[in-house]
Amino acid sequence: MDDCRREGAAGALAGTRVGDAVGGAVEGLDPAQILHRWGGCFERLAPGGPGAASEMTVAVAQSLLDFPDFNGADMARRLVDACTPQRGYGRGTLAAIERLRRGVAWREAAVSRGGRTSFGNGAAVRAAPVGLVYFDDAEALRWVAEEQALITHAHALACEGAVLHAHAVALALVTAGRAIDGAGFLLDVGREAQVREFRSRYETAARLVARGSKPAHVVSNLGNGTSALGSVVTAAYCFACRPDDFRGAVCAALSLGGNARSIASMTGALAGARLGSGSVPRDWLSAAEREAPRASEMADLGRRLVSPPSGHRGKSRLGTGGRPE
Repeated sequence: MDDCRREGAAGALAGTRVGDAVGGAVEGLDPAQILHRWGGCFERLAPGGPGAASEMTVAVAQSLLDFPDFNGADMARRLVDACTPQRGYGRGTLAAIERLRRGVAWREAAVSRGGRTSFGNGAAVRAAPVGLVYFDDAEALRWVAEEQALITHAHALACEGAVLHAHAVALALVTAGRAIDGAGFLLDVGREAQVREFRSRYETAARLVARGSKPAHVVSNLGNGTSALGSVVTAAYCFACRPDDFRGAVCAALSLGGNARSIASMTGALAGARLGSGSVPRDWLSAAEREAPRASEMADLGRRLVSPPSGHRGKSRLGTGGRPE
């Protein structure tokens, strides 16, 4: 397995952890508040502990490590076991996890009694491992990303957000060592969208990158909220603005405020996938070693995720609610 790909996978998961931690410091603030408090410089920002993005990403990665072709029951169990409600889980995710705890089947837990489903970004923030495993198989990537999303999020926008973040991670991974055009990157990811709202938003993001935009303008056009539509493209935009600068990309996410944990964690996954684990700032890494899941542990999990035994695929698709061969 290519060393560059291993380090990209390590960077993607360590980047998720670090983005999650630093995002917690500005969670819920608006761009004007952030500018007033930090002046656009986040050197003095103290990263917090891990949030839901880190816990869920580890659960997904561990399940894919054992079942690379997806096992819904196993992944659902891991998500339930990993969940610490106080770490910023969305209401939709927590409701689905509670239903799973009560014994509801994983394919049914995302739908409430009234038939309501969540369009939040919970399924997207944990989708990076899917992009790492299936970086070279777009069809399988879409299927696995959708299936893992359905455990907690059955809404079409939530599922599509998970698919598109996984695609973005895969694309960032394969661009390592090559020149990249930020606007072109966004348009390439947008071409994978099967939902019009997402496709048009990636096109908007590409225009914003091309001309440069202030945080408030980015928020008004792309969003900084908890919905998949209002955060997945935003994270890709932040990465596309500074694809060769991990700290700069994540700081772009921090400057937007709002659901900063989710957006910065997804931005960190993208930057880490392209630039590798060595690109993650040491001060942020050090802060992310104080509490599990630790950045070093997640980096090692990423390396193992893209270094599976030969012949690993095809062993669990049947009999686990998977797609027939």
